[in-house]
Amino acid sequence: MIYNVAQLMKSAPGTTLDVELDSDDQLDFSDVEGDEAAPAGPITGHVRLHRTNQGIFADGIVSVPMRLQCARCLKDFTTTLTFSVREEFFPTIDVVTGAPVFPLHSEEAFPIDRRHQLDLRDAIRQNLTLALPIRALCREECAGLCPQCGHDLNDGPCGCVVEQVDERFSALRGLLDDADESEQVG
Repeated sequence: MIYNVAQLMKSAPGTTLDVELDSDDQLDFSDVEGDEAAPAGPITGHVRLHRTNQGIFADGIVSVPMRLQCARCLKDFTTTLTFSVREEFFPTIDVVTGAPVFPLHSEEAFPIDRRHQLDLRDAIRQNLTLALPIRALCREECAGLCPQCGHDLNDGPCGCVVEQVDERFSALRGLLDDADESEQVG
């Protein structure tokens, strides 16, 4: 996912270069907490690199198979996340003169390194992190775990007798008991 863009940087604005993502490269997820998400296969996609007045605009669609953990039943499952990548890259060295280019843009912009190589990995990793579901579910109708014994309710009922009494409503239950007593007396 590293591409030499020296020729594209020498081209006129509006020139494009189409690239297919190299599935041999891996994404670094060392900053993701826990083992809740991890790539489960090769990254695929197509990105078009557009020469702009100041740099290169990358625009494409990326698909990544991901191993996720279900928020309800805690089982691991695999799904493919497809998301768009639309990021701008700016040179650090002028391709014609070799002189350093002073950063005109914020720190959030992606650099093109001194050897005129554009590295898509960080942009893809950041966009993938945004595409991850907030609450991953193995399937929409996942029943989850029994709150008492921890049995996976997708495998069937557990047999726990659950009296669901919320202590916050105990005063209301007292009112119902008083109403029942007054009906019996009257």
